[in-house]
Amino acid sequence: MRFPKTTSLGIRTPSLPRLNLVSISSVAGTACAVAFWVLAIGAVLIPSAVVALKVFGTPVVTAGTGDEAIVIPLPWAYVLLVAIAAFAYLATSALIFRLLIGIVATLRVGDPFHPQNVRRLHQIGAAFATVTLGVWAGQFLVARFVRGAMAAPSLFDLITPSFAVVIIVVIAEVFREGARLRRESELTI
Repeated sequence: MRFPKTTSLGIRTPSLPRLNLVSISSVAGTACAVAFWVLAIGAVLIPSAVVALKVFGTPVVTAGTGDEAIVIPLPWAYVLLVAIAAFAYLATSALIFRLLIGIVATLRVGDPFHPQNVRRLHQIGAAFATVTLGVWAGQFLVARFVRGAMAAPSLFDLITPSFAVVIIVVIAEVFREGARLRRESELTI
């Protein structure tokens, strides 16, 4: 049973339950695992879908409705380009969540400043930068070659993701320093 606390002003307030770090890390670990498997399964299904399209016929795009509809067969080069881009996006995103699972695992055992986490964070930053540049390049190519499909992205679209990559790298360096300090304290004893 929780008893009310008395603050420095003499106000009695009920004590709130504390969030347990283990429960937060278990929720984060479960969320990362679910995201990883959804993305990994999606990445595996993409080549299967391309094979199914090849076996069952040429993919088409229908423009218009009713009797005035125009059916345009899609070139296989477009289908393969979209499939490769989708596979790369899903696979890289799955990799990010796989690395996050490793970080959460070290948090669960009470060792967040494990030296492996520095490497994992650098890999997450590189993967995030790769996904961001890939999406930007894909949008640029679609806007360039399929006129009117979408507006061309600008370099300003890369500002926020670039800050995110810098933040991830800075956090990795904080973890590197934490791991160094931990090693030094272990050697001091």
